[in-house]
This record gives sequence, C-alpha cells and structure tokens, in this order.
Amino acid sequence: MLEIFMYPVSGIMKLWHMLTQSFVNDSLAWLITIVLLVLTVRTLVAPLNWVSVRSGRIGALLRPRIVKFDEREQAAETPKEMADILREKNALFKEYNYRPLVGCLPIFITLPVLIGLYQLLIRMARTDMPDNYGLLNDEEVAAFRATIFQDIPITDFAKDHTDLVIPLLVAALLFTVATSAISVYRSYLTMQFDKKVNRRVFWFTLALLFLIPILLWNIAFSGPIPVAIILYWGCTYLYTLLQTITFEVILRKRYPLPEEVHELRRESIRKWRAKIKPEKATPEERKALSRLRVDANKILREEKKNNPNPQPKPDTDSDES
Repeated sequence: MLEIFMYPVSGIMKLWHMLTQSFVNDSLAWLITIVLLVLTVRTLVAPLNWVSVRSGRIGALLRPRIVKFDEREQAAETPKEMADILREKNALFKEYNYRPLVGCLPIFITLPVLIGLYQLLIRMARTDMPDNYGLLNDEEVAAFRATIFQDIPITDFAKDHTDLVIPLLVAALLFTVATSAISVYRSYLTMQFDKKVNRRVFWFTLALLFLIPILLWNIAFSGPIPVAIILYWGCTYLYTLLQTITFEVILRKRYPLPEEVHELRRESIRKWRAKIKPEKATPEERKALSRLRVDANKILREEKKNNPNPQPKPDTDSDES
C-alpha cells in the first residue's frame, strides 16, 4: 500500500538525475539529486506552510476581538441576536481571509511525500530487494546503490559509519532543534495559559523539543537507516530552519503583535498561576447555546439563499480610525 507514495518521489529523482548527469559524473549526480529532491518538495509545500503560519498569526491578532464575540455569544438570548453576532464574526474572518482549519493542510501533503521518500531510499539501500522501484529502472537503482559519499556507499547503514554520520547527524539535530525553538517561542507569544487544552498542547510541543533529537539519534544508530537518509535529514532540516527564519522575519514586519495580544497572554498566565478557572456553563446552558447557534445558522443560510451576492457594508471602524 505504501508503494504508491514512491512513484511521485522517484519521478522527481529521475527527472533531476537526467538533468544533472550531463554535467557531473553519475555518482555525484545522485548525491545532487537528494539535495534537489529536498528543494523541490519543500519549495512546493512552502506556500502551504506560509498559509498555515499566517493563519496562526492572524488568529492571534484577531483573538481580542474573537474573545469579545464569544462573550456576546454567551449573552445572546434570541436566534436573531446570535445570527447578528455570527454574521459579524464571519465578516471579520472573511476580511482577513482567516480560515482556522487551513493550518492542517501541509501535513496531509508532506506526510505522503515523506513516506514515499523513506520507502524508496530504504528499499534501494537493501541489495536483497528487487531492482526497480516506482519510476526508477534497474540500471538507475544500481547506479544509486553505487553512489559514494566520502568514500562510503550512501546505501550503507549509518550505524556502521559513525565517523561520517555523527557530524552530519549533529548538524541535522541542531537545525531541527533551532527550528522547533523558534516555533515554540512563536506559540508562547500568543499562548492562552488559562485554557487547559492549549496549555497541554504547548507543554507537549515543548517536550518534543527535547525528545525528537533523542529519538532521531536512537533511530539513526539502532535502526536500518542508510547514510542517504541522514543526508536527507541534514538537507531537509537546514531548509526548514531557513524557511522558518524567513517566515518569522516576514511575520514580525507584516503582522507585528500589538500590546493587546501580549496583555491577553500575561493575563492568562496570571489566571493560571492563581488557579482561577473560567466559569463552566451548565449542561442546560450549553444545550440552549447550541440551539441558538443552530437556529442562527438557519437564519444565515436563508439570508444567503435569498441574497447570494450581498453588498458589503461600509467599514465604519476604519473610517473612525
């Protein structure tokens, strides 16, 4: 079943090898192909990663206003009142092109690519396996298996060449730790510590900052991981680090966090430390609120049906500012 993921990956490698073998020898061409594979895949996914990062920042910038919307929803008493609130909220999201679920997209695209790449490299590293994978024929697989890096075949297991692998692995781990640290700090700046789920996700992410390097180290020296995979890790994590730094610079310039957002975080920390828990609605109140939302959405759907192209209302807030 996982073999299907090898076809797009092997196709990219085949294309880059055909383009590079005219300028360098066959062994070096395959090494360059690994680097170009990383550049191709990561560059194709980069726009989605940016959309995900931007969506998270827009959500943080809108949080003070979203909190007010949530408070108004809790106080709503009629479907019409709830519909007015949801209409304003949806208009706000549309104005900033904010789609909360879009942050899940990159993983659904990068994961199949990663699975295909690992399946392809690990199988090509094993000489007891068949000689053709995906779109690569037996001659290309044989040439890949004969590729040498620092006098070591890239299909050899990493654990058998510690002198070569350790510097590469340490560099790769430093890259991924730096990337994770930037992401964790970005999350911290917009964290709501008084929310149990948010807090647990943050602690889990922080724990991964230390666990992932240990896990990758153990996998490299205890599992059947070829040298080619270590090279791929190094290239991938370096690219990801540079991309993360670039995104962070753009975020700080285009979408700086206002003091209001920082104050929300500080207030949430004070509430968490003081163990001030938000008041929980009773089951009856939750059911009533849910019914209001259902009825309000019916009103909005009916409005959209009767007036599919409504004229946008003038932004009075921007005029006043």
